[in-house]
Amino acid sequence: MTQQQREVNATIASMAEEQVLFLKNRYKMNADEIISLYTGEKREDATYSDAIRSIMAFNSQNAKMRGFIAS
Repeated sequence: MTQQQREVNATIASMAEEQVLFLKNRYKMNADEIISLYTGEKREDATYSDAIRSIMAFNSQNAKMRGFIAS
């Protein structure tokens, strides 16, 4: 992985962490609710780390589709 890829990944992770904290604190959402919001999947055993990974995958996929990240 190149330095640029590591920086992009770190930025996407940071954004996902902020989004989880926002949803958790502002809207009192649980990890399973956040995952359901971003993926449509139901997971009763979800953790906030799982929610962060789900948002990261969602944001990465959308950024690639719109040309912000090269494959």
